[in-house]
Amino acid sequence: MDNDKLHTGENVLERCGSDCEKIVIIHALTRTKGNQSVTAKILGITKRILASKVLKYGIDCKQFRCG
Repeated sequence: MDNDKLHTGENVLERCGSDCEKIVIIHALTRTKGNQSVTAKILGITKRILASKVLKYGIDCKQFRCG
């Protein structure tokens, strides 16, 4: 294998995990219409951890609210 093609400067597995985590959070926020307390409960994490992940991924929770 060509080692130059393997070195992308980023851990692909880590990025894949992060992308998956973001998708799951967005899906849960969609189901709860942006209610972070209920979303955290569904995901089995604290509201503080959810807020940290929302900030990390730049997710706008307001976009999931109705009305």
